[in-house]
Amino acid sequence: MDGAYGGFGILAEQTTGLYTGVERADSLAIDPHKWLYLPVECGCALVRDKQAMRDAFSVIPPYLRDDAALPWFSEFGVQQTRAFKALKLWLTIQQIGAQGYRELISRDIALARDLQARIRARDDFELLAAGPLSVTCFRYAPPGARDLDALNRALLAIVQQEGRAFLTSTELDGRLALVSV
Repeated sequence: MDGAYGGFGILAEQTTGLYTGVERADSLAIDPHKWLYLPVECGCALVRDKQAMRDAFSVIPPYLRDDAALPWFSEFGVQQTRAFKALKLWLTIQQIGAQGYRELISRDIALARDLQARIRARDDFELLAAGPLSVTCFRYAPPGARDLDALNRALLAIVQQEGRAFLTSTELDGRLALVSV
């Protein structure tokens, strides 16, 4: 199951019922850098059957495995030797905690809903997509404006250059959309 971005939304009060059935997944991919406020490069896979994961990735033959010792984590992924990238995740979780993340993610969703309401209230913006989490796709569309894609590309460049807010872009139904996460 892919929970790369939205997997951590399960912590938010606004998502009750949205994740029904996730407990039946054999595996869940999550990217802490997407909603746990960590640097890029820290990804996780949660698996129900650790032996299947080990069998898929281990280069150590079963007859040389020492299951009495602590697991060799290199046997559970594609990188055989690597830096301790999980340390930043572990330390951050220790500092912020489940309740802290619950509050942060709930706040992100509330801010997205506020943004969506503000966009709906204006006649010079279009709300193009708004899901149950914090992703909001919209564009500036003042009445009578031409080439909205070019206008929004220019607006995106200005917002990114100023650095006061983070926006990115995507294409929805052939139209450039500004994206707030």
